[in-house]
Amino acid sequence: MRLLEFTSRVNELHVNNYTGLGATPNNANVDYKGINVSMLPSVFLKLAKELAVTADDIKTIEFLKQHDKQGGTVGAPTLYINVPDAWKEGDFTGALPNVSDHDGRHRMLAQLELQGNEPVETHIFLTSPRREWRNRDITPELLNQLNKTIKTESGTTLSGPIFAV
Repeated sequence: MRLLEFTSRVNELHVNNYTGLGATPNNANVDYKGINVSMLPSVFLKLAKELAVTADDIKTIEFLKQHDKQGGTVGAPTLYINVPDAWKEGDFTGALPNVSDHDGRHRMLAQLELQGNEPVETHIFLTSPRREWRNRDITPELLNQLNKTIKTESGTTLSGPIFAV
């Protein structure tokens, strides 16, 4: 059992990346295609495009809270981050990485209401215009750079640390 799996059982939504609500095929394949990190809901919500909370959003959040209280599970929230092509060769100069897409704002808002701003298992998948990324491409140096500064989905800059591995 990984440390994240052990510690994540205490203070977060119950995650099942195969059958949980919102789980995607990428969630089930994170160890091959991406990276599994621990992230504060407040940080995730800053990175993803802002959610203008409507009555339907409130219903969804309430549903997720009840689902959790009844023992239901969810897929881990996900960020898709576009990184410069040069990062694959270890060149971290130039443009900053930027969040290009997300999945899981409602889950993170439910987490905030259920247990506060406690870390949640979050999946990160890297994208680039001319590169295909896999977990094996994500070096400790790349993770360190990714964790320093990133452009949010809205285009602002957020300084880290962004996540814990």
